[in-house]
Amino acid sequence: MAKPNESPEAMFQRTLHMDERLARTLTAGGIVTLEELAYVPIAELLKVQGLEESQVQLFRKRARAYLLVDPTWGEDDGGTVDA
Repeated sequence: MAKPNESPEAMFQRTLHMDERLARTLTAGGIVTLEELAYVPIAELLKVQGLEESQVQLFRKRARAYLLVDPTWGEDDGGTVDA
């Protein structure tokens, strides 16, 4: 999850190994949490201009994996997940 004072873009980059451009694209499209990325319907994510289905599938999988292995839900230790 996000660390104190961490932007959504930085959190996506840190936790999901996402590049800055894609992180900005997600947040500009209103996706600002791992939960949104993991569980918003794919059709809705694909409405975000600049996202491709392969990217959505990959980072959705990584976000779900991160949420499943992070038992602290918000007490992040800075770890990352590769799906």
